[in-house]
Amino acid sequence: MEDPAREITSVVYQLTSTDSPDVQKSAVERYMTSDVGFQHPVCSVKPGPNSREAVLGIYQWYRVLSPHIEAKVESIVFDANLNLLYLEASQKFKLFFLPVKPVPARLIIRLTLRKKNGLYYISQQEDFYHPEDFAALLVPATAPFVRFGLTIGGVASNVLARTASIFGFWAPSVESDEALPSYTPSETGLYDKDE
Repeated sequence: MEDPAREITSVVYQLTSTDSPDVQKSAVERYMTSDVGFQHPVCSVKPGPNSREAVLGIYQWYRVLSPHIEAKVESIVFDANLNLLYLEASQKFKLFFLPVKPVPARLIIRLTLRKKNGLYYISQQEDFYHPEDFAALLVPATAPFVRFGLTIGGVASNVLARTASIFGFWAPSVESDEALPSYTPSETGLYDKDE
């Protein structure tokens, strides 16, 4: 890619949504380094010699599992200093054997790029899903249960934080709207006591 921020949307569609396995294979070979790494919640490929073939296999199986995928890139951030490209995307992925309607699942994609001869290539792909979105992606009927579990986790965190505060752990001492000075983290542990 000459201009990753401008070209990446087309690359994503070629990798995920094309109707042609040849277009998908060509995109993997054209835009990824031969030693590309891949991290996803359900699979991983370590970077190494010819790891691109394994990544291609994942993309091919992805299309076998869901013959029709709708992907949409919502936001792109390119950090040219670090050669990182962040995408916020959504996709409708439906396992071919499930009799359910697909729902959109959001994800963040972090691409590490390598520049060679004036072109950028993907050398690492990492996909990040919120648990609720990942559940909706695989089996949409499970999303409400995951959402409920996350809500219970939020309630439990608040109850336990208030209980800890009663016993003096992480208890704010100021109850005003005055701006407090900014402090950097100390080298002392949170529960280290002055002797």
